[in-house]
Amino acid sequence: MAKIICLGSLNLDHVYQLPHALRDGETMTSLSYRVTCGGKGGNQSIAAARSGAEVLHAGQIGNDGDMLRRNLEVSGVDVRLLECGNVPTGHAVVLVNDQGGNSIVLFPGANRSLSDSYIRRVIEAGAPGDILLMQNETNQLETAMRLGKQAGLKIAFNFAPFNHDCQLPLELVDYLFLNEVEGEGLSGERAPEAMAEVLKKRYPDTLTVITYGSEGAYCENLHVRPPKVDAVDTTAAGDTFIGYFLNEMLKGTAIEAALAFACHAAALCVCRSGAAESIPSYREVLSFQD
Repeated sequence: MAKIICLGSLNLDHVYQLPHALRDGETMTSLSYRVTCGGKGGNQSIAAARSGAEVLHAGQIGNDGDMLRRNLEVSGVDVRLLECGNVPTGHAVVLVNDQGGNSIVLFPGANRSLSDSYIRRVIEAGAPGDILLMQNETNQLETAMRLGKQAGLKIAFNFAPFNHDCQLPLELVDYLFLNEVEGEGLSGERAPEAMAEVLKKRYPDTLTVITYGSEGAYCENLHVRPPKVDAVDTTAAGDTFIGYFLNEMLKGTAIEAALAFACHAAALCVCRSGAAESIPSYREVLSFQD
């Protein structure tokens, strides 16, 4: 079966548990603090690997990022494409409130230090039919999209975080993943059905998936709702959804069934604290779905 090459961000997440969401100008003492492995790229690689996909992670860390490499390896991700450079590893400050929501401040670091020659080596590791998965947390995205498409790879892009000034050839993307904020930013619409309609007209060859938190996912006139759970931490829910959904696509699963399975995986994820450590295994999702 084809594989997933995730050209993605890796971050050390500094997580603070707060009594409630911070207000403007407020200083608050955190209830707890921990350092965990994160970055949308790392989370999506781990989710895809735990779903059963063959996954290669490509990206860059600094000399302080060995914890991230080890975490990918123990999760079953192939790290032979991962580089270690002189730029500090990316990190995030994650503020988790008592409702399970979060606010994140991101320092890109090594994630935005990828060279053109490195991107070419990553593309050479793929074969036609493989999925090249990216997020908007690294540089060289346009180069990777164009070279990947030329090499016969399927392009998957999570436009997170959304940036109005980011000009990318989205017409080359096969799978486009957006949450409600990113969907509104790209389409100018607020309702998910309207977002989907605008983006389908703009990118007719792209399968666009809009995730909407507890409301589930919208795609191709489909709306699939997740099971109801008590959310503890939503940090890696979207990343979990993407990893699981793409593996179902590689397996040839129908879109509606793939959406449902990915929604169940994301629902399990939000029941746990943390980023990568909250991503469930394939067996857990199967049991939960039953």
